[in-house]
Amino acid sequence: MKKITINENGLLKINLGFLGDNYKNLKKTLKKSRIGCVLKSDAYGLGLIEITKKLIKIGCQDFFLTNLDEALKVRKECRKSNIILLNGLINLKQSEIKKVFQNKIIATINSFDELKKFYESSKNLIIKPKITLHFDTGINRLGIDEQEITPVIEYCKKFRIKVFCVMSHFASADEKLNSFNNKQNLKFKKIIKHFPNAIHSIANSQAIINLNKIEYNLVRTGGCIFGTIESKPFKSVVELYARILQIKLIDNSKKSYGYNQTFQSKQKKKIAIVAFGYADGYPRVLSNISYVYFKKKLPIIGSISMDYIIVDISELNESEIKVGDFVELIGNNILLSFIAKRSKTIPYEILNNIGNRAKKIYIDNV
Repeated sequence: MKKITINENGLLKINLGFLGDNYKNLKKTLKKSRIGCVLKSDAYGLGLIEITKKLIKIGCQDFFLTNLDEALKVRKECRKSNIILLNGLINLKQSEIKKVFQNKIIATINSFDELKKFYESSKNLIIKPKITLHFDTGINRLGIDEQEITPVIEYCKKFRIKVFCVMSHFASADEKLNSFNNKQNLKFKKIIKHFPNAIHSIANSQAIINLNKIEYNLVRTGGCIFGTIESKPFKSVVELYARILQIKLIDNSKKSYGYNQTFQSKQKKKIAIVAFGYADGYPRVLSNISYVYFKKKLPIIGSISMDYIIVDISELNESEIKVGDFVELIGNNILLSFIAKRSKTIPYEILNNIGNRAKKIYIDNV
């Protein structure tokens, strides 16, 4: 695995106290469901091990991962929790499938072929492993197709396969009034009648907020616990800062800033060169349209480059800011949701991108 070089001038603060508060507030909100935490892609770039440790400490018992290596890392932290491998077994070697069974990781079955592969791999085991069945009710992504529903149900009954969870995934839960949500839910209700003793799960973070009558036994969330969904009482757990490398005073003749002269000015300007760029996951599309924060919002000017951002600090007095100071890129003054909207994407993508190179520090109030 390629080692990632950490940018020591970028600082990602992750508030584990807020993470705990979000989890507890979610628990109060839900009337009949337990909370499964989705920690795929290194816990959305926030650090799988530290996030897992905190969630175990506050009582989480269900974890969803896409990658076997990450699932095994979580298993080392919690011997008794339910770990669901969303990508299932279909592309795993027999040696890897053996690890799944040995570590009591619950494989998600996404097709009839995968179900048959699971049975053939596990039929001679004394202790029969459990599975999660993932039915595609309309998102047309990963999951058991509609034409495979009946064969899968019959196969499970015939071979007495232990089904831990039956799940599906909403395509439009962020749209509260979208009738497609109801169509998916009706399909899901018909399916789960065949698995009355299993846990049932269809609600993701957006469904928890927007479709609170659709709950079942288990909800799956990343957005609520990480605070990427702007809804009270959830709080964002991340703040991102980057250090100033240089400050320059530019005279009042016509000057351009950064690559390709995308920002030009005839005014005298004081600028700061900030040590963060698109190699650190900060979106280049924010060139000339976004801000950083240091005592006030300060505009980004010129094209964001691989390692640097140019910031107009003309409104600050000379004594107010200096080389080595950290400016806020994401936090209480520059919201993650603002950055995502300006970048024409979603908060999850921003988190995953910035989590790779920025130095992480964890804050906990417990």
